[in-house]
Amino acid sequence: MKTRLLRLLHLAHRWLGIASGLLILAWFVSGLVMLYVPFPKLDTEARVARLAALQPDSLAVSPARAAEACPTPARGARLAMALGRPVYHFSGGETACSVWADSGEALVVTPELARAVAQAFLPGARLGEIEAIERDQWTVYSTYRPHRPLLRIPVDDAAGSVVYVSSRSGEVVALTTRFERGWSWLGTVPHWFYFTALRGDDTSLWRRLVLWLPPLALLTVLAGLALGLQRLRLRRRYPRGRVTPYQGLKRWHHLLGLGIGGFALTWLLSGWLSNHPFGLLEFSGLPKGAAQRLAGTPFRPPSDLALLKHQLAAAPGGREAEWYRFDGRHYLEVRGSDGSRRLDDQARPAGPIPPATLAALIAAIEGKPVARAELIHEADLYHYGRRNPVVLPAVRIRLADAEDTTWYLDPANGRVLGRVDAANRLHRWVFNGLHRLDFPPLGALPALREGLITLLCLLGAGLATSGCVLGGRRLLRRPSGN
Repeated sequence: MKTRLLRLLHLAHRWLGIASGLLILAWFVSGLVMLYVPFPKLDTEARVARLAALQPDSLAVSPARAAEACPTPARGARLAMALGRPVYHFSGGETACSVWADSGEALVVTPELARAVAQAFLPGARLGEIEAIERDQWTVYSTYRPHRPLLRIPVDDAAGSVVYVSSRSGEVVALTTRFERGWSWLGTVPHWFYFTALRGDDTSLWRRLVLWLPPLALLTVLAGLALGLQRLRLRRRYPRGRVTPYQGLKRWHHLLGLGIGGFALTWLLSGWLSNHPFGLLEFSGLPKGAAQRLAGTPFRPPSDLALLKHQLAAAPGGREAEWYRFDGRHYLEVRGSDGSRRLDDQARPAGPIPPATLAALIAAIEGKPVARAELIHEADLYHYGRRNPVVLPAVRIRLADAEDTTWYLDPANGRVLGRVDAANRLHRWVFNGLHRLDFPPLGALPALREGLITLLCLLGAGLATSGCVLGGRRLLRRPSGN
């Protein structure tokens, strides 16, 4: 009976490995690439740095009046410059809506305007032909939906850049380079199946793939670990003192499996769980209505043009201004090359929000007492940055409940940076801990952590490669009795 079970396990590992070997290899290689090259993204700091300085004197229309030109009510607004003219960018509808702030007319994105905007974003660059697209490989995220169709413009430069202009707002919303695209084909795209055909409006096939393919790989690794341990002999060794009965490539596959198999198992498991299959490892979101309670009032485009000009004059050199709300009041954040400045509805500098104020609001939202509210100046285990810098100082609010629910908020504007309860702590340790080796003391030693991940991924790729070669040899063999 034992011999028969071992034989079945052996056959299962062989054929599961043949079916999933290339997939496992791709995950190891792509995970290594992702460690060093992220998916192309145009972040706020890089985008704002290329904008022209705001010109308060050119404003002739208030945000409230300009918003009347949009088909749906605005839930947010920004002010920037485009081709020497001020423009309001409103958000909240199915599609983005932008209105000229010097005339109150809706901005209409023509090919000529899109080309001029791209030229201003990349001065001196030689632009190619404009192509209207719904999405391509680098714009699959749903965040681009309000701006579709996108106007894709290749750039004849050394970096092989491609710039994407929104057909709704006329803004540059994405910028990629040949380097980013090339490495992402080996990194994020295969790792997360971010292929254009799978990430369109209908993502049901993509969801099925990320639900069922990882278990296939998990079974392969489990069977291999079981066989590897069964064939390992540390005391009664095989002839010539060997711990493995195999030779050649099989020997290396066996030893690599014993050395890296446990990591492969936890890596595959944590990666699969990050997609919350069957409701497992799901996040806990903010309590219903929390954002509205913190804001204290619905967004209303300001109607006081004189106040807006006064606010902008108090923050000279700004390149973009955005309205936000906190505790019933509207504020303006003005971003520039030297950082951000926040002004209240009297054009005065907005000071930081005291932890006690934030604590009172959180207690009302949660319906639970606050155990401790404090201003932290260093990252902790649940509020920290890796690729992106962490927001500090931050207000940390611990509630007096069984789950030790903890909120992190930005004292500059009251924005929620995170909320951690039992479910989110579990996700942090299962995914960030197991999948990214993001746990003490490695979390505080980034060079050592990245070096260890690189080594483990290379060993994992070696294990998968040897399995693929062995599987290929087996398929090319002439049929025998088994």
